[in-house]
Amino acid sequence: MNRKGYIRLLTETMESQKQRLFRYACYRLGNQQDAEDILQNVYLKLLESIVYRKHPENLRAYIFRSVVNACSDYMKHESVASRISLQETLDIAEEPSNFDEETVMINRLLESMPDCLRDFVRLKIYAEMTFDEVAETMEVSSTTAKRRFYEGLEYLRAKLNMI
Repeated sequence: MNRKGYIRLLTETMESQKQRLFRYACYRLGNQQDAEDILQNVYLKLLESIVYRKHPENLRAYIFRSVVNACSDYMKHESVASRISLQETLDIAEEPSNFDEETVMINRLLESMPDCLRDFVRLKIYAEMTFDEVAETMEVSSTTAKRRFYEGLEYLRAKLNMI
């Protein structure tokens, strides 16, 4: 595929998946503006990479994986001073009254989850992906994607039952 064709395909794929990508990034980051910034940055980086990189076989999965990684990188560089412990979050917002409180509580619960399960739950719920789509994005089998998703849900149930 030539460069113009790839740019068109990238743009069409980003546009067709925009709502799912935005929902994932918004819940992951807890902020709509940051989510928009992440999506723009991913799009620009993918455009810039045309010159240096071979085109991925599954562009949609590659875009989602890029957004997952960009959100993770963003959260790693978030100010340590602004982080609240999981227990403090649950004490503050046992019954969240708005989207921001709910997002903080959910993100803290998910952050307490083992890394090997976290993104499977986020992609399935926030991006409304099928297990096959999650498997493609995470580069595992569908069976593994299902197993990790359900293990993640069990982990969350156990955490919530401890409260």
